Amino acid sequence: MLIKSVFFYIVISMEAFIFCFVGEYLSSKSQKIGDAAYESLWYQLNPNQNRDILIMIIRSQKHLTLTVGKVMDLSLKQFASIVKVSASYVSVLHAMY
Repeated sequence: MLIKSVFFYIVISMEAFIFCFVGEYLSSKSQKIGDAAYESLWYQLNPNQNRDILIMIIRSQKHLTLTVGKVMDLSLKQFASIVKVSASYVSVLHAMY
């Protein structure tokens, strides 16, 4: 029973890590979109293309994140928090039984 529980805990933790890692990766890449657009040669483009670059920069100011039911963002910081809380729950349950 204990081995099944530990295996289940490891599998669920790995799944949570994958989701949190993807959320962190998406967030970091979305921050770089505006920087890349600004560092392009936008001043050499025609006004219509400049407007498109400006819209891209403005839209990139809002960071993309994965959320859990719009309650919390998935990031590596949240994963660390999830692991700490779940470890404390496991230790309490282990102490009770």
